[in-house]
Amino acid sequence: MKKIITLCSALLLSLSITSVIAKTQITSDEASQQAYDQVLHSFIDQEGPGVAVIVSKNGKVLYKKARGMANIEHQIPLTTDSVFRLGSITKQFTAAAIMMLSEQGKLSVSDDIHKYVPDFPTEGQVVTIENLLTHTSGIANYTEDQHIWNNLITTETTLDAMLKEFAKHPMPLKTGEAMRYSNTGYVLLGKIIEVASKETYADFIEKHIFAKLGMKSSQYGGRQLIANRASGYSKTEHGYENAGPVNMMWPHAAGSLLSTVDDLNIWFTGLRNGTLISKESYKAMTRHFVLNDKSTSDYGYGLGMYKLNKYDAIGHGGGIHGFVTNAFYIPTEDLYVAVLNNNDSGNPGDIAQLLAAKALNIDFPEFKAVTLSDKKISAFVGSYQISGESKRIISTENGSIYSQRDDGHKWLIKPMSDNSFYYEGSLSYFTIDKNEQGKQIMNFYSGLATSPEVAIKQ
Repeated sequence: MKKIITLCSALLLSLSITSVIAKTQITSDEASQQAYDQVLHSFIDQEGPGVAVIVSKNGKVLYKKARGMANIEHQIPLTTDSVFRLGSITKQFTAAAIMMLSEQGKLSVSDDIHKYVPDFPTEGQVVTIENLLTHTSGIANYTEDQHIWNNLITTETTLDAMLKEFAKHPMPLKTGEAMRYSNTGYVLLGKIIEVASKETYADFIEKHIFAKLGMKSSQYGGRQLIANRASGYSKTEHGYENAGPVNMMWPHAAGSLLSTVDDLNIWFTGLRNGTLISKESYKAMTRHFVLNDKSTSDYGYGLGMYKLNKYDAIGHGGGIHGFVTNAFYIPTEDLYVAVLNNNDSGNPGDIAQLLAAKALNIDFPEFKAVTLSDKKISAFVGSYQISGESKRIISTENGSIYSQRDDGHKWLIKPMSDNSFYYEGSLSYFTIDKNEQGKQIMNFYSGLATSPEVAIKQ
């Protein structure tokens, strides 16, 4: 009997310890969720347009949430099932479609584009499909044409009619000279997909990507009714208004797709793990392009490569009437973050970076304003030489502090310590210290960068 009691006591002790561990785990999980929530709360007003976000790591969703309104007029909240226009995140789908056709032997990325669009002018230069994919074609960007942007973007058109309009633009660069973003290049890729596959771009993406991966809430944009579609908004000095119209034929393969955060998570998992294209094709998509002068560009096929803190990231942002988006993947951590925003003046990039910082335990400032005396502030006012002719000027006006680089925008900044300032609504900040010679040194950190851009007060 005594032995039984001892065993029971041990069992109860074990259960008690398990219960404590479980409670600790729940508390830890709740704290983590609250930390993510705080990021959304700091950027998004619940009563205005907002975001849907997802954070996944090692195949597990760490955080998924929506905040703000899908439709302000009818007071319909956003949910994680809300459908957003993706803007230029579309480009990675277009690039993957090209790789699928390449694997099928229907084209090669080294093909001259005139094999598929013989009448499009390239001013005697050989432009390959790869040049279009990497924005190194030298072909102009039609969204910089104010006539198209102001007068044509809402009108009915066809793909061939659009390309005829784009053909009027002279090439600003030699092919392979530099990476210069071109939406025209990606519309041309859409045409190439149609010629090589003998399907419309919309049908190809639906049949060979969305259906294959089970992306049931994703589609090519148009005039069709779409369940759970979020309305798009623009911010003016008087508040929010409905975003201007756009005929979705114009963005085509450069920016016409719609999706949800869940579907994007499915998408990038399928893209990188070999479900959709081979791992070799994925490597090609994420490889730096070698320019004519042997330097490299930080852009592959529909995806950019950059540093996020100490990590290498692969991703893309997007912007289209009423919407801005951002999504990236950190390979070493198997971390994917996507942020979809139905306000075209929103800042999904900073939200995405901060969510990643929470997931990876990256330290960053609180960006909380403190009060400094006028005397302390005046000691920082002046011109700071960055490099060459570039400089950053700190000034005051009507009690506020501003930072301006060269002839750029004058940004409002706020002190967060005796010697540091942050840019309101941004992750950028700087500190000012004195070096051994007694000169004031500005250390400027963009986003979550680990090393600063240094400037010396003149």
